Amino acid sequence: MRKKILIRQLTFVFLLLLFFASCNNPDTDAAKTNTTDSAGADAAPASPPQASQIAGRLDTLWMDSATFVNLGQGTRLTFRFYIDTPNNISLRGWTGNSNSWDSPPDVYLKTGRQSTVQYGTGSYFGNLQLSPNNYNAIKQVLDNSHSKYVVFGPVNPTTGVDAGQILYKIYVTSDYPGPSSPAIVYKFLVTDTGIETNPSPPKNSN
Repeated sequence: MRKKILIRQLTFVFLLLLFFASCNNPDTDAAKTNTTDSAGADAAPASPPQASQIAGRLDTLWMDSATFVNLGQGTRLTFRFYIDTPNNISLRGWTGNSNSWDSPPDVYLKTGRQSTVQYGTGSYFGNLQLSPNNYNAIKQVLDNSHSKYVVFGPVNPTTGVDAGQILYKIYVTSDYPGPSSPAIVYKFLVTDTGIETNPSPPKNSN
């Protein structure tokens, strides 16, 4: 009887020793560490944020002829690009000396119908000018045609010294040049004045 009890006690002690030995085994800890490291190494790195695309189609721009004529004979106009909304780029204009920007714009061009002219990589958005002679020529066309609106149609030359420069050809029309209703499609008749904006020379530092 005593032998059986002794055998059972020895067996219990042996099992306890095996349990503690397994808990303190460095190979087990290394296996756990390797498993964790392996999982970390296999995890895909976070993707970098994508840059916003700066590209799109330019809108035609316009103003009424009375506002244009009232600027006065021999007016010089200098335009700067202005972001109306994230999807619309228009122009603001100042009369006289282009070196002075200390006042609100004299001319606010309105957004018209979207053109097929695109901008994006390789496009220049610089100041634009209409010289006094340009202004007088446009005014003469208005006087002769009695048109109601002056329209700025965008162009993006692909060749020549103006390649990539966003410019505008000037037209006149009596058709409303604002955005057309999607439910109504009609012709947009314009008369070409033969004038387009010129890239503005750099501002003088003096």
